[in-house]
Amino acid sequence: MKQMNGKGSERLVNKNISTNAPAKASKNTLYYIHCIIGLLFMFGFGALKPIEPITAMGMQVLGVFIGVIYLWSFVTILWPSLLGMIALGLTQYASMKEVLMGAFGDTVPILVLFAMILFGAIQHAGVTKYISRWFLTRKIINGRPVVFSFIFIYTAYVLAALSANILPALLLMWSILYDVLEDVGYKKGDKYTTIMVIGTMFGAISGQAAKPFTGSALMIVGSFEKVTKMHLDYLPYMLFGVIMSTLGIMIYSLLIKFVFKPDMSRIANISTERFEKNKLPLMTLQQKILFTCMFGYLILILLPSILPKTLGFVALLNKIGPWGIVMAFIVGLCLFKVDNKPIIDFKEIIGRYVTWDVYFLVAMAMVISGALTGEGTGIKEFATHALNPLLGDRSPMVFTAILLVFSMFITNIANNGVMGVLLMPIIFTFATKNGANPMAVSTAVIFALHIALLTPAASPYAAILIGNKEWIDSRDVVRYGSVIVAVSFVLFLLVGMPLANLIF
Repeated sequence: MKQMNGKGSERLVNKNISTNAPAKASKNTLYYIHCIIGLLFMFGFGALKPIEPITAMGMQVLGVFIGVIYLWSFVTILWPSLLGMIALGLTQYASMKEVLMGAFGDTVPILVLFAMILFGAIQHAGVTKYISRWFLTRKIINGRPVVFSFIFIYTAYVLAALSANILPALLLMWSILYDVLEDVGYKKGDKYTTIMVIGTMFGAISGQAAKPFTGSALMIVGSFEKVTKMHLDYLPYMLFGVIMSTLGIMIYSLLIKFVFKPDMSRIANISTERFEKNKLPLMTLQQKILFTCMFGYLILILLPSILPKTLGFVALLNKIGPWGIVMAFIVGLCLFKVDNKPIIDFKEIIGRYVTWDVYFLVAMAMVISGALTGEGTGIKEFATHALNPLLGDRSPMVFTAILLVFSMFITNIANNGVMGVLLMPIIFTFATKNGANPMAVSTAVIFALHIALLTPAASPYAAILIGNKEWIDSRDVVRYGSVIVAVSFVLFLLVGMPLANLIF
């Protein structure tokens, strides 16, 4: 190969700069175009003539809502959330003080914040590694490649469900998977490789919806509660999630064997020895405490759903709620010390594991969801009239099917949390008219909204999956991901809805 001289190198650098510069300029221009469009909706839409039955105040609120949805979808999350609060404070709907009280005074953003801290501390201490090792050293996987596939994907689900953010759980399981695949001779493009990389993603996004007290799931649940004035119990929600996710992963594992039929001969002799050879050290005292706190927190927030609320201790838990419980755990972890240090370093945890975009998104979502259904806006009446031909006078089954199809489509091109907030008022309005159970339908829709993996716009995790060129082809994501979406739809409709109606 010829060595390039200084001038040649300079020409190449200049050429790269000249090639990349227009692309960067074009991207920057597009960014500002999206910003201007979002701002026009936010501050200009309210000046338009009201569309009956929407009032002038309703047009202002709707403009803020469309503006933040647009900016969240095409620009970013943080500053549009803050600007949306300012814009809402300038409308006739509420004063700035009332908007801030509705956003930051709501219990949902508080729970999001402190849950991120608690589960972030658990993640930071490395507790999830011990959980994954436990699952992968069950003797049942020995010589059973399909069982191994199920256990592996299910482990990704459990870790994601127990994490503050599913990305570390996903990356951990992918790194373990890559080592196993390389060790037995699989490479990029092999069918089993592709199926397992995508399957691990399926497990992780299923876990994302598992906890109704963190992230996007909490944001949608909070919107549901604000719109309906009903309390969604955590126990039936989590039970629904465990059953449906287990069935979904089980069906995917069976599809590997009977439909996809990859070559699994190289993994036919899989055994736990592969995962036991690099032994983890014994858990430290700090890890044991955090492990106990993780399950202790889950048990305490579920007790009011299990035991009579008249019992003294249960009445206390019910009074302080999940937000008080999580704050008490964090106080204890900061108060008590191990090796002369607090069990958790609050500043470090809050700096590394609190996703401020999510916090401000949830805060804005809470206040705008209340505004959309507020008295005097006319938005609820308009939506009911406009959507009545599609959703009105439908049987509960057909009504749910339409919502599931829409949810699974829209979540793959837009933010699931935002779309969930948008759907909750619609679901409640038409579920009541059609004789459907609003809690059951909303729960199924929340989980359906998290089956997002077909396009980079579906979620940051989907973008990482599709960008994983080293191990998979992006076309395979659409091929196998479409099967996951289709199977999930049938599962939610035929099994999920009867189950949700039974437990809610």
